[in-house]
Amino acid sequence: MTTLTVSDFSFSYNNPEQPELAHINWTPTPGSFNLLIGPSGSGKSTLLKAMAGLLPHFGGQILTGEIRLDDYIVDTVMPFERAKRIAMLFQNPNRQFAMPTPAEQITFALENIQLPASEITDRVTTSLEALNITGLANQKIITLSGGEKQKVALATVLALGSDYILLDEPFANVDPAARLELLQLLKQLQVQHQKTIILADHDLSGYTNLVDAIYQINPENHQLSQTDASVLIADAVGPHTFKTKAYQTLSPLKLIQVGLSVEKRTLLKPSDLQLPKAQLGLLSGANGMGKSTLFAAISHQTDYTGTIMWDAQDSQKFKIKQWAQRIGLIFQDAIDQFVDLTVAEELALSKKHTLLPDYWTEARIQSALSQLNLADFKNANLYQLSGGQQKKVQVLSMLMMGQPIFLLDEPLAGLDHVSVQAMLTLIKQTLTDNGLSALMISHQRNGLDDFIDYEWHLSNQEITQEVPE
Repeated sequence: MTTLTVSDFSFSYNNPEQPELAHINWTPTPGSFNLLIGPSGSGKSTLLKAMAGLLPHFGGQILTGEIRLDDYIVDTVMPFERAKRIAMLFQNPNRQFAMPTPAEQITFALENIQLPASEITDRVTTSLEALNITGLANQKIITLSGGEKQKVALATVLALGSDYILLDEPFANVDPAARLELLQLLKQLQVQHQKTIILADHDLSGYTNLVDAIYQINPENHQLSQTDASVLIADAVGPHTFKTKAYQTLSPLKLIQVGLSVEKRTLLKPSDLQLPKAQLGLLSGANGMGKSTLFAAISHQTDYTGTIMWDAQDSQKFKIKQWAQRIGLIFQDAIDQFVDLTVAEELALSKKHTLLPDYWTEARIQSALSQLNLADFKNANLYQLSGGQQKKVQVLSMLMMGQPIFLLDEPLAGLDHVSVQAMLTLIKQTLTDNGLSALMISHQRNGLDDFIDYEWHLSNQEITQEVPE
């Protein structure tokens, strides 16, 4: 059976005096289910990438130790041979796609490990069926929701048949029902096919009867240690409906009989909506229902039927720049929003163009950085930050722009509980202080009680307001 061994492994992207990983020793038991935890930026993604043989080829340097796949240094094994034994699902599935459709993507991956052509078709079919996404086989990946893309990426990993499956925040954009289904599928792979599962996650619910071992990276010394199941029990808080608050006033943004469709599939029947002012709402619904498409329509990035109004004026009469000064869309993928190279440069650009110059002073920006635990990363390269850190910078830079309406697409993805609380506190403070409105898409529900003012739910092509029992 294939073994993967981490021995005294230390790694740094930039500064050897402040390594991302320090003296890691770990040999996951073959055929086990392992959960890897730790705060945002603690080094979980870096460790998984190193174990998959992607580092240091794609950045950084090994300071001490090594990682071996059986008898070979893992990053020296030929990629197509390594992929037969280790498959990795990235935090951002878009970074794994090279082909236009799911079927073509899985076929391409199998061709790259030189699987005989006679076996490829069956592998593609089986992996799509396992994830219950056969209906998406020939749909353009670019039109899929974040959760659907994650399922396609996982189907690709499953098709490879690797002994080790490494997953970096695989459920960040997946709805709760799909998350449980995928967890059971991974457990089935472990038990029935002796796969070794190593999964990094911030949401610790649902793992109690699944995992064999739990490991955590200490953010202070960046070392790895094994912990017990008490961390799972402490985090096991069930989802619920939030206490809806009465609308005080309504914002100028109003949707009149707005309808949405993608590739001839109706997502939203003609609907009337108006965002309340100075409140934070949650837009919930299963993956693929059209939540992100609605945001794209409101921000004029996709077609829609009906009318979107600002006060008494049709939004289509506004120039692109004028509409962008009213609607701030925070993308699902943080990297897609960055313009500059470093944290300081990105924030400086937002400060230059802010609509709230008296509010976003240098002192307030520094306070926000400290609040988000980013004060020590002002000069860091944005593309070398962890996914959670990138998300924090993205949201802060967009809040600094100061538009009256913010649409936040999965702003909490990749964040630990403490970071979620800090992020939501900053968002709410900004809205309250400046009378701004925000609607947020999130499959993360735990810890939102003190922040969400109302919830809209999208299902069956309709948006309804959720009222607590």
